[in-house]
Amino acid sequence: MKPFLAVAASIAAMSVSLPALARDYYYFNKPGVDRQTYLEDRLTCDALAGGVARISPDTTAMNQQIWQNNNLTTGQSAAAAGIASLLIGFMSGGQNRRLQWQVERICLADKGYRRFEMDKSGWKAIEQTDDQAARIDKWFTLASTGEPEGKEMYE
Repeated sequence: MKPFLAVAASIAAMSVSLPALARDYYYFNKPGVDRQTYLEDRLTCDALAGGVARISPDTTAMNQQIWQNNNLTTGQSAAAAGIASLLIGFMSGGQNRRLQWQVERICLADKGYRRFEMDKSGWKAIEQTDDQAARIDKWFTLASTGEPEGKEMYE
């Protein structure tokens, strides 16, 4: 029963820190940018960010470092390995997304765009628009306005 409580406490402690990994909601602005330039810049930076390779752990090195407890049954060992794999997947997925967001921000900053905060509901309203053309129009309106709303976010 004690090992189960230790695992449960570890999972609870890790899940408490997950809100710290929450993303910022923002848009990019370059006053007076034309639509074609904006689309080309976004496509270029999205391609760069999407090309960020996920770093997969070297399984041979992991196999050498596996801690084994001879007091565990085969089922308990399998459950422990499954839980560990699940937690590793959660952590590495967030790490990859953060790296992609950094590449996107750096790329657009290099192209002269500034980043501004926006509220989560406004961001979701744009992203949940079913019509792709309308969604692009909304992002372009934010990107090209001469007077951006929200606080500027600095790198």
